[in-house]
Amino acid sequence: MEQINTFLMVGRPGSGKGTQAALLAKKISAPMFSTGNEFRSLAAGGTYLGGRLKSAMERGELLPHWLASYTFEKVLFGLAPEDKIVFEGACRTGPEAELLHEISLWLPRPYKAVYLRISEEEAWKRLSLRQKESGRADDGETAIRLRFEEYKKKNETVIKYFSAVGTLVEINGEKTVEEVHADVIKALGLS
Repeated sequence: MEQINTFLMVGRPGSGKGTQAALLAKKISAPMFSTGNEFRSLAAGGTYLGGRLKSAMERGELLPHWLASYTFEKVLFGLAPEDKIVFEGACRTGPEAELLHEISLWLPRPYKAVYLRISEEEAWKRLSLRQKESGRADDGETAIRLRFEEYKKKNETVIKYFSAVGTLVEINGEKTVEEVHADVIKALGLS
C-alpha cells in the first residue's frame, strides 16, 4: 500500500473542513495549510490584491482558481517527498483538482481527498452560529447563499473528479466533531 502524505479536506461551506484538517494535522504531526486563511491574510495586507480579495470574500465569491492553485502549488513544491501536509480549502474547482492530481502523479505525492458530507440545512445552521460567534463577513446570510451557489456550480465537480480517480474518502460530517475525526482516522487507515 502506498504511503499517503498529502491530505485534502473538501466539502460544502460549514462542513467542518478547518476543524477536521487541524485535528488530522495534529494526529499525523503535519502542518496544515488553509487557503481561506491565506486569502484572509492577503486581504488584510493593505495591497491592491488584498483589497480585491477582501471585497470578493465579503460578497462570498469563490476566488479565481489560478490564485488558489498558486497558493497550494507554492506549498507543495516546497515539500520533500516524505513530508506530510494537510490542506483545507484547496481544490474548489475542477481545474484545481485536476492540477493537484497531475502534480501528485509527477512529484509523486500520493493523496487522499476527505469529503465531509453534510446537508445544506446543517451547513446553514453551522454557518449562522459561526457568524454570531466570529463575525466573519463571509458568514452573513447573503454571502452564505452565494457560497452555496458557488459550491453547487463548482465544488460538486471536484467531488466527482476525486471519486473518479480513486482518491476520495467520504465521511458523514453531521456527527460530533470527535465522531467525525474518529471516522476520518479510521477511513484513512491511521488508527
